[in-house]
Amino acid sequence: MAGQAVARFGITAITQANPCSVTVDDDHGFADGDMVRLTDLNSKMPTLRGMDQIDTKRFKVVVTGETTFTLQDPSSSDDIDSTDYTPYVTGGSCNKIATLFDYEAE
Repeated sequence: MAGQAVARFGITAITQANPCSVTVDDDHGFADGDMVRLTDLNSKMPTLRGMDQIDTKRFKVVVTGETTFTLQDPSSSDDIDSTDYTPYVTGGSCNKIATLFDYEAE
């Protein structure tokens, strides 16, 4: 059976740094290499949130703490350099993406 196991956290901080670091509002339980999608950050939101450049994109994470992690490109594993991105203001969501597959050989 195929499906997605999803966990969602509120974002409390995103740095303008290399690598870009994200802080969420609860213990995320992520492992290095997990995939996340950051959402609800774009300038079309009713309240300015910043970091438009990473809104709705997928990233690989490197865990740096219970509520923190840095972002990497999912294909190249290069660190995301957010030093020139619009500053983070408030809000946003971090959604863990985990696709689970069970294969049965015949």
